[in-house]
Amino acid sequence: MSWTKLQGLFTPSGRRIRMGRMRCFWVLVHGQLQWSVPMAGSDSDVSQPEGFYCHRFVLASDPSIAAQKAFASVSANLDRQTGWLRNGVAKLDLEAEEVVQSALIQAFRPDNRGHTFY
Repeated sequence: MSWTKLQGLFTPSGRRIRMGRMRCFWVLVHGQLQWSVPMAGSDSDVSQPEGFYCHRFVLASDPSIAAQKAFASVSANLDRQTGWLRNGVAKLDLEAEEVVQSALIQAFRPDNRGHTFY
């Protein structure tokens, strides 16, 4: 470990900073969309999705914090891809269907940022 990393573990007075035990969690997220605008057009082949499933690997000290981090990641990514939340056309309710401790290496792999809509 480098000297600067070691310095970061201590306060200026020399007291050691206690770091929580970080673990990797796999979070299966279920998102439900509530639309505030009707669907544009009358094409019967197109519909507004009711919800979606996706997953995230996150580093956290416990399962509840892992779920919160996954929710933040999912909502930010969905809004970045679609703009639905930012533009006020839909509200999003998120639920953690599963939160399971996973291998630490999973947190450093590229994430699948996709959503499976229904």
